[in-house]
Amino acid sequence: MRKIAIFSTLLTLAFVSSAWAGAKDKSSNTLVDINATGLINNTTVKTKTKSKGCSLQIQVKPISLADGDVVICVAEGDVLASGLPPGGAGNSIVLAGEVKAQQLKIKADLGEGKFLGLGCGDTEAISFNGNIRCFTDNITYRSDTTDPGGWRAACVSAGMVASPAPTDAPGATKLKVNSTQSVVVGLCQGFALGDRIDPPGAPSVEFARQGARSAVVP
Repeated sequence: MRKIAIFSTLLTLAFVSSAWAGAKDKSSNTLVDINATGLINNTTVKTKTKSKGCSLQIQVKPISLADGDVVICVAEGDVLASGLPPGGAGNSIVLAGEVKAQQLKIKADLGEGKFLGLGCGDTEAISFNGNIRCFTDNITYRSDTTDPGGWRAACVSAGMVASPAPTDAPGATKLKVNSTQSVVVGLCQGFALGDRIDPPGAPSVEFARQGARSAVVP
């Protein structure tokens, strides 16, 4: 009976798209450091997050990290789709990027975040409550492992379901310097509104979150 219940749940979630899916919608936002890490300067940094359909871009310049340093970002939100509770359910997609010349650029095809072979662009969905958080590197977290400290374990710890291995993760597009690392690390699907994956643990620190700075008006 338990196997049947789990299988039914997975079939339902196969029709769930990333919370950042949107066939023609566009959005643009900025990032701020709410933890005073010193990696970006809220006053002088130039940041941008831009989504269009199943494409998500994240840009940060300057950032106080070395060339080739890996950064982990989590794009998360709530989604309304067939098979989910009427109020929607949360999900998170884990991404990786790397720094070059004190600049972070991530260009992710969210369609590479699969759940039972389906991802962004394969289903009809409405997303809301979107957010992006970025962290310094944690090799275990971005690895395709079920070991403690990995994103899959963090997904389960949050009461969510990770995209089944090995067919659905990681994505095919790789980083340039860290050429074995996928940009789209994996998709973590929740069952309730507000579900979000647990963040990477130490030594990672959150240095950027979707938000904006309001300066003093002269």
